[in-house]
Amino acid sequence: MIGERHLILQELTLPSSAEWLPRCGGWLIVRVAEGTGYWLQHQAAHRQLNPGDGLIVIRTANGVLRASQLGLLKLQLFIVQPQYLNGLLTVAEWHQLEVAPHRPWSPVSVFAAGEPLGQKFTRLTDQAYSNRLPMRCALLQLWASAVAGLLPAPPPSAGGNKLRDHIRERVGQMTEAELSERSLMELARQLHCSERHFSRLFREEFGVPFHARQIELRLQRARQLLVDSNAKIINIACISGYRHLGLFNATFKKRFGLTPVEWRRQNSRKSLPPAQQSHFSPSTEPAGADAQLPSAPI
Repeated sequence: MIGERHLILQELTLPSSAEWLPRCGGWLIVRVAEGTGYWLQHQAAHRQLNPGDGLIVIRTANGVLRASQLGLLKLQLFIVQPQYLNGLLTVAEWHQLEVAPHRPWSPVSVFAAGEPLGQKFTRLTDQAYSNRLPMRCALLQLWASAVAGLLPAPPPSAGGNKLRDHIRERVGQMTEAELSERSLMELARQLHCSERHFSRLFREEFGVPFHARQIELRLQRARQLLVDSNAKIINIACISGYRHLGLFNATFKKRFGLTPVEWRRQNSRKSLPPAQQSHFSPSTEPAGADAQLPSAPI
């Protein structure tokens, strides 16, 4: 059994003839380390996987990986959760990653040991730095190279709609962190259009309302901070763009089904050093849930 651990190299061993259904909430890249396996997919030819061969899986796979009858099948794998890349992806890249799992093609792609992806993955598994920062960066780079050819091509030009072309060029190339901190008024002013017109074109171009995307980015960032730091809830709310703690708590619970405190209790990493608290300020927390926070964009 594997956990959905973001950018952590994991190992899985299947007994002879055992089957495994690769599935995760994001992107899964699997490599055969030892033994022989067979990718079995409905209405598709079976594929034999030898050492170095592997799979790229988007969310739930419509098939199983079966170990040979002759021995164990040892796998090496890692998972990438795009929602945890908040601030790294551009708005256009995020949209491509959202669209990819819904394209009318198999959510599984097979690669061979001799292909560039297979060779890079093999070299990575020989490294001595395990799951430290260099390994996580290398896994992220490997994933980026792997998905580049699987993502849908950018849509054609809007055909004379210069404003939409500008949105695609300027807003589409912003990082998600930039987008989460910019106001609708500011972006509309920069593109010399009304807020309503900008909102309509943003939704047409990226498939989601502007404010809905901002809220999602801020909540994803807050969720990461709750797990990765010991900062007070009120400080995390402020950093995530919320002026009022009560609004932050209500919005977070509506999105994830748990309050920030409950989420942290279920998911926090107990080994975090106390020093991480020093990255956040202020250090005091008002008693009331409706306390107003220092000014922040919302």
